Amino acid sequence: MIDSRTNYSHQIEFSSSPKQVFYALNDGIHNWWGKTSNSQFKTGGQFTITFENEYWWTFKILEYTPNKELVWKCIGGEPNFNKEWVGHVLHWQIEEKETKTILNFNQIGLTPELHCFEVCSSTWDMFITQKLRAFLT
Repeated sequence: MIDSRTNYSHQIEFSSSPKQVFYALNDGIHNWWGKTSNSQFKTGGQFTITFENEYWWTFKILEYTPNKELVWKCIGGEPNFNKEWVGHVLHWQIEEKETKTILNFNQIGLTPELHCFEVCSSTWDMFITQKLRAFLT
């Protein structure tokens, strides 16, 4: 079980369908998070995400359950920026409730003890509540 009291977690509700939310977390990710390359969106696949400042991370996809769940493990990244993320697991769970879709996100390893916790957690809040929401609206 994920301890949301120590690992970064965020829950958000959308009017979009689970299929639309799942798309946004895969093929549509460049619209709200960063530019992707070397993308193989499937279990065992991986992708690299790069930001405007040229910082990047590479993720291996551990679980890919369409419209339900994604689990990514950070396997590499910009050596001069947030190398603390390497080894972290990003877990996305999509749940349909009546006419809404609930997205639960956890970054296992992003804890208050890390140097980047405040910046990373507030940046995740912005990406999820503003950019992802705007893309899905």
